[in-house]
Formats: sequence, C-alpha cells, structure tokens
Amino acid sequence: MTLISFLCFTIFLSLLFISLKKGTDIFSPARLFIFVWSLAIGLADLKLSRFQLSWSLFSWIMILIAIAAMLTGMFIVYVINSDKEIPSLAVIRENHVAKELNNKLLFYIIIFLFSSYIISFIVTSIVEGYIPFFTFAPDATRSKWGIFGFGLFIQIVPSILYFMILYFIITQRQKNRKLFIGLLFLLTISTYFLILQRFYIVYCILLTVVFLFYSSNKISTRNIIIIVTIVLLVIYGISAVRTSRYLINIVHYISLMKYSAKYAYFTEPYMYIVMNLENFAHAVDKLNVFDYGYNTFDFILAMTGIKHMIFDYTHIKEFPFIVTVSYNTYTMFFAYYKDFGILGLFFIPFLLGMVISKFYYKMRMNPSLNNISLYGVFAFVIIFSFFIPIISWLHFILNLVVIVIVTKQISLQ
Repeated sequence: MTLISFLCFTIFLSLLFISLKKGTDIFSPARLFIFVWSLAIGLADLKLSRFQLSWSLFSWIMILIAIAAMLTGMFIVYVINSDKEIPSLAVIRENHVAKELNNKLLFYIIIFLFSSYIISFIVTSIVEGYIPFFTFAPDATRSKWGIFGFGLFIQIVPSILYFMILYFIITQRQKNRKLFIGLLFLLTISTYFLILQRFYIVYCILLTVVFLFYSSNKISTRNIIIIVTIVLLVIYGISAVRTSRYLINIVHYISLMKYSAKYAYFTEPYMYIVMNLENFAHAVDKLNVFDYGYNTFDFILAMTGIKHMIFDYTHIKEFPFIVTVSYNTYTMFFAYYKDFGILGLFFIPFLLGMVISKFYYKMRMNPSLNNISLYGVFAFVIIFSFFIPIISWLHFILNLVVIVIVTKQISLQ
C-alpha cells in the first residue's frame, strides 16, 4: 500500500467512524464528498491494474484543484451560515410532517407518469425490435436501445419509483390504492430491469434513503448496512445478467489485473471506480483543444436539438486520450476541464459546491418534502462525482424538474 492510499483510507475510515455517532449528519455535503474522493483516490493509487500508470504532477494538481474548489465553495456557505441556529436532526425529523401531503394528487400523478413510461417502453420495444435482456449480447445491445423523446420518458423511472415509495410512506389506510401502486411498482421495476439499467435504480434508492434519514428515525447504522447491501445486490445482480462467470474472468484478463483470477469478482467494481480517475489524469495531461461549453451544457444543447449538429461540425472528440476503450468515463470534473481548461476546473466545481451547500442549509432550516428531495438529488451528484458529469445530462435534469415540481405540488403547507 502506498502512502497516498494509506492516508486516503485513514481519512475515509476516520470519517466513517465519526459518522456512526448518533446525531451525526452522514449526508452533509463536505463529509459526503470527502467520503467519496478519499475512497476513490485511495483505491486508484493501489495500481492493481497494469492499465494504471503513475500520474504526472500536473494531473495531481488538476484533480486536487477540482476537489479543493468544490470544498471551498461548500466551506464558504458553511461560514455564511455559521452564526445561524441550525436545527438538530431530531428537531428536523419532528418538524417534517408527512401527513401534510396531498396523497390523492400524488396517486394521480403516479398514474400519469407510469402511463407515460409504459407507453414509451412499448413503443421503443416495437420500433427497436428487441429488448436487451432477451438478446444474445445484452451488455452490448442495452447501450443502443432507445428512441429520442420516448427515451426521456423511460428514464423518469427513478422519479416514478420514488413517488410510489413516498405514497406508501405518507398514505394512511387506502389498502386498495396501495395494492394498485404496489403492482405498478413491480411492473415498473421489472420492465426497467429488462433493459439492464442499474444506475437509476440506485438513484431511486438513494433518494428514498435521504428522505427517510431526514424525515424519520428509521435510518440507523444497522439499516444503513442493510441498504448498502441491497444496493450492492442490485448492482451486481444486474451485472450477473450482463456478464456470465466466463465473461467475468475475461474482464479480469483484459483489465490486466495484478492479482489472481480467483478474485475476479473484485475486478469490475475496482475498475469501475479507478479508471474514471485514471482517464482524467491521463487526458488532462495531454488535452490542448477545448470545447467551450459543449459538455457542461449538454442538456441545453440536447433539448434544443443542436447537440449533434455541433458535434459533427466541430469534430469534437467524445473520448479523448482514454487509457483503454473498455473504460470511457473520466469523473464529473473532466467535462469542465474539457470545456474551459483550468479555469473551468476551478470555477464550476466552486460554484457547484456553493449551490449544493446552500440547498443543504435550506433543507436543514426548512425540512419540507421539496427541500429534502432536492437535496437528495444533489447528494446523488456528490456520490457519483467520481464517475460522470450527470448534472449535464438531459434525462437527469428532467428527473430533477419532475421531482421539484411534484413534491412542491403535493405539499399542502
């Protein structure tokens, strides 16, 4: 183990130990961000794959600038709110009254969103002529499955599932409606499973966990362990469908791992985390042509329909200087460097850190369903900041807008 890995794992475990103390807010933005990045850097510096190379000084500086910028933004908002009385978690949970929500309106919204989803799923299946789960190579076909427009409605699944779970939590009695929503829940999650997407299932789970954490006393250390176990089962259950044991060994082989194939099951999660950082470190060291907003504002370009026109006209390289074609993600921060260089790497994470922290304190002082749900979205952004710039995706923004509007509309207070 290297010194850097040792320091990162020490930070991670220390924070974890402190966070297990009763009354600690495990989802506070800076704490959550340090959790994620201390673990990611610690794993990356183990260099368990031969694809992983030593990072240049410039690469280290770039990744540290991004991390420091985001933490600085969070710290500034913390200082601004340091003289205010922030309610404790116990007070927040008491003040959040779930019964003050319009469960009748929520029921009809769920029906509408589910109808949009299932119609889009059927239309896409007919037009494409297949469903990924039933193909010979599901892992390859799943990424090509979809139609623009209808695909957006398919990707509102995390919002639909989240609202269904909320309905069960906030609704008293109404057994027939709950049974009906339960059937829709099973149908939604089973059909979504057929296209072998796991990312947004995790999104729904996290939104639910954040809501329960701030609105009830149901999230304890024991329950967190159970939830993490469920998340891992979701991730690797779908992965088991996408890749057989034979293919798992192939993944281990093509990943050029330095440890025995007996531990091949660790290869995918390890590479899933560390290759994002490796691609970032490799690309920032070589990139000298920038895209000036194409990646950061991807959702705007996609919404206006000019994204592909710009891509074709300017000959933008989608995956520049990746270490290996088997892994093509770079962390959230690379999108900002690819657009604006070092300035983008500082200012955008800095502003993002301030925005996330601002909504965190807004939620702590006014723990409404709307504020808790919105912060749950930002918690998801933080957790997957090591992976992709999800905040730039159109379907992510669509889910964000849907969650904000619906939780606002069903709030009676």
